[in-house]
Amino acid sequence: MRRRPVARCDDTLVPMTPRRSTASPAEQEAAILKAAAEEVGLVGVGRASLDVIARQAGVSRSTLYRRFPTRDALITELGRSAFDNAMIQLRTVAVDSGPKNAAVAAFRAGLRLLTTDPVVRKLLRLDAGAPMMAGMYQEAEAFLVSASSAMAKALRAAGATMPDADLVAAAELHVRLAASIAQVPTAVLDPADDGAVRAYAQKYLAPLIW
Repeated sequence: MRRRPVARCDDTLVPMTPRRSTASPAEQEAAILKAAAEEVGLVGVGRASLDVIARQAGVSRSTLYRRFPTRDALITELGRSAFDNAMIQLRTVAVDSGPKNAAVAAFRAGLRLLTTDPVVRKLLRLDAGAPMMAGMYQEAEAFLVSASSAMAKALRAAGATMPDADLVAAAELHVRLAASIAQVPTAVLDPADDGAVRAYAQKYLAPLIW
């Protein structure tokens, strides 16, 4: 049956017919997070509607609040999910191509995440003027620590022989630089130009890894 659209206050059309309800709390939570990611990707974190998220997830508003008691809790969990996926990517990126090439690949993947994922950008406060919600400073710090650790492990698996402390420090430098570029535009590098990002990482960052 064809879904009948309804106009939101921002004139974006969303389906009225909810998706099929999931069978278990875990499935409901997964559906809510998927719907939240879609909603945030469409309208941003600040304008995300819990009513739309619940409807798209096929759950009631009360069910959504049982899974996530507050709006901040939902956004924070969505961010953790995005971070977990990013860490998996960083731990496995280009591990068979040598440590320098792995460093280039990790920087490219990290910068892409930081410039394109709306939830990650919100949690790391990369969008100018975005207010920091409760817990976001801790989430940002946790992400930097986790990303640095994951990258260091990937570089070690790719063959890096430098001491652990030096490897973690170099990995953190890569992550912090990517976050800085994602937050503050620079004429030196266009994050959307993958070829330029690769060349930049090969010239300035790969030499730090051995």
